[in-house]
Amino acid sequence: MEILTFDEIDKAYERIRSLIMKTPLISNETINNSTNSKVYFKLENLQKTGSFKIRGASNKISQLSNEEKTNGIISYSSGNHAQAVAYVSNYYGIPATIVMPKNAPKIKIENTKKYGAKVILYDPLHENREKIASEISLKENKTIIKPYDDLDIIAGQGTVGKEIVEQLRLENITPDMYLCCCGGGGLISGSSLYLKHYYPNIKIFSVEPEQFNDTQLSLENKKIVSNNKSSQSICDALLATQPGNLTFAINKEILSGGFGVSDLEVKKTIIKLAENLKIIAEPGGAVAATALLFNKVDIKNKNVVVMISGGNIDYNFFSSIVNQDYE
Repeated sequence: MEILTFDEIDKAYERIRSLIMKTPLISNETINNSTNSKVYFKLENLQKTGSFKIRGASNKISQLSNEEKTNGIISYSSGNHAQAVAYVSNYYGIPATIVMPKNAPKIKIENTKKYGAKVILYDPLHENREKIASEISLKENKTIIKPYDDLDIIAGQGTVGKEIVEQLRLENITPDMYLCCCGGGGLISGSSLYLKHYYPNIKIFSVEPEQFNDTQLSLENKKIVSNNKSSQSICDALLATQPGNLTFAINKEILSGGFGVSDLEVKKTIIKLAENLKIIAEPGGAVAATALLFNKVDIKNKNVVVMISGGNIDYNFFSSIVNQDYE
């Protein structure tokens, strides 16, 4: 029995299309020549709230009952899901509370507040965000909006796959490979399910920070594996401790494998994306491109779709990356 079907993603797209923007799918001659492939970058960094997360949040929140909307919602996130939930909640006039790590990028905390949500900061080393959210939910009768392990969230994220298929078809392009970032797995599971339906032979790979490669390890071990909690990475959007139960159930059936990339490789990729595509990608949003540019997989003479999932990066941090000497 299928956990989620592609037609449910079609329904999600009709539900949320007025709340999102259809982001570009672009190619770049310099990168194509340097990789001996045809690369198509899906620019979700240009999406409303700066990441793909508004897709899932819109699909989930739009289906809440009037009573649930009145009581308000509670969520937890390192930043991109937080901003998306805050934005959509503000659109529907729903009170929103978001639990965020105190070390989240400043831009993500400020934008979440700007969109009207109440932000509760916690210490990720000593506190549990799910526990905090659960306690508030019970006390105040608020609906929890999970960041990835929810079928409505996954279906919403999957709408980016629908757009990719439509954009490829306009150019009569058949993709050989799809590289996508992976934290909890909502984006890659939803979008891959849709792509695999239309392109059964496509090879799909998750890309994660090398110290947070729980999906790669889980795929290799055929069971959910957790990360080392003491690990660190600049890819703040991809630091889930382990794959979601629902997302992994989908990914283990669809994905061909996974890769890990280093923080240094990600920094160099952010610069290359700025130079060649003229875009700003946050570290977590750049990992799929990192796998491509640092030869983690053979892409020669292939059509490759690469997800750029977000662009919410503190400007001072971006400046420090650009100005750093990597020689």
